[in-house]
Amino acid sequence: MNLLKSGFLLKIIIFQLISYSGIAQITPAEMIKNIDRGINLGNTLSAPYEGNWAPAVKESYFEDVASVGFKTVRIPIRFDKHTTSMEEVDYIDDQGNYTGSINDYVVDSSFLNRIEQVVSWALDHDLIAIIDVHGDKWFWESYKSKSEFYKTGADRKAAEDRFKAIWRDISLRFKDYSENLLFEIMNEPYFAMNADQVHNTNLAILDIIREHNPTRIVIVTGGGKNSWETPSTIKPELLASDKYLIATFHYYKPGEFTRSGREGFNDFDWGTDEDKSEVDMHFDYVKSWSVANNIPVLLGEFGADNEGGYNYYKKKYGAFGGPTVESRENYHRYIADAAISRGFGFTVWDAGEKASKTIYLASSRSWVKGVKNAVLGISTSAKTIINYPDAVIYPNPCTDIIHIDSDQEIKAIHIYDQKGFPVKNQYNNNFKVDLTDLPTGFYYIAIYFNNNKIKTFKLLKEK
Repeated sequence: MNLLKSGFLLKIIIFQLISYSGIAQITPAEMIKNIDRGINLGNTLSAPYEGNWAPAVKESYFEDVASVGFKTVRIPIRFDKHTTSMEEVDYIDDQGNYTGSINDYVVDSSFLNRIEQVVSWALDHDLIAIIDVHGDKWFWESYKSKSEFYKTGADRKAAEDRFKAIWRDISLRFKDYSENLLFEIMNEPYFAMNADQVHNTNLAILDIIREHNPTRIVIVTGGGKNSWETPSTIKPELLASDKYLIATFHYYKPGEFTRSGREGFNDFDWGTDEDKSEVDMHFDYVKSWSVANNIPVLLGEFGADNEGGYNYYKKKYGAFGGPTVESRENYHRYIADAAISRGFGFTVWDAGEKASKTIYLASSRSWVKGVKNAVLGISTSAKTIINYPDAVIYPNPCTDIIHIDSDQEIKAIHIYDQKGFPVKNQYNNNFKVDLTDLPTGFYYIAIYFNNNKIKTFKLLKEK
């Protein structure tokens, strides 16, 4: 073969490799693994105007976030102060008929420029970025009869068109960005909207997003129920209609502890077996739903108030107390580990040093180290990553009995079928499980150790 021909063939191979890499599209299941442990850029772009509640974000923030080991930044953004207002639009005629459309509204291009700069900083530092439409309760509370934002008739239609216009402009501006930019349609709409209302909005916004972002991963939630129950309210037809979705939920349970820096919330300690069992029960519920519906899950927010209600900006403790240092760190560590061990990604809530839930201090480019280490799974003493307990199960596949080989004490063993429903529980330090009463097929086994770590396995039971 002469050099000319071999060079030609090499070009063909290179072209094919480039073409194939262009075709490859990350799946939601792959993306949730990449999201891993993340953080929220809270109270910054979600303020009425950037700088109102926290310092304007700088590129150094993303440098610091990436350098300590976070993989993702969720970027909550509020659009109402930067979008054509409904008061500027004549959307009804003389007979009161609705005549408006999404073309009546536009997001200020300078604000989109700023978002683009912030997103680019995140991506440039090899972080996954999530655009989360966050503080626009004027829209979701337009469905809540007791809210000052409640609307009916033409006013409701105008609000819906305005919200659609926001997503039209986001979708157009970021259509050429990498797959490491994700969209999150709405933040916590379930406090104002029921399941049908959220479902209809999800469908409408997905139609807009998919026009220019056909395979971008979009994060969705449900309506009517909050906290760990939220994913279960997402309509099955939505999940069936789009294969690039991730479900999300938030977790601030128990409120008496996580909000204990406020007046009237007086539980300052967390970490009993009962506390942890409640988390396990709630997260197992979400895991079961996730497996049954074949959709990965993001824990989009969680956190507890600062130790003793401390304000890092004012450098003073609050008047109403707050979590102990140990309890706050234990809570963050347990929630983070509970999410990761079940295959969820997470973005812990952080609202900066002026707020009640602080992890990063922008003024000094420093961290509340104990909490930061807790959510990253870092030992504050050894400065190393904490590994889950080493354990193996055998035989796998099995026919009747499985054995567990581990030097850790076992608190409980939970077994789930392929749809994520629990089929067998065992509560003792027994390293043997009898499965003869279960039919053949695949199962998921979650082993809970006395040191509060978890190890999960997939098992095939044969005849």
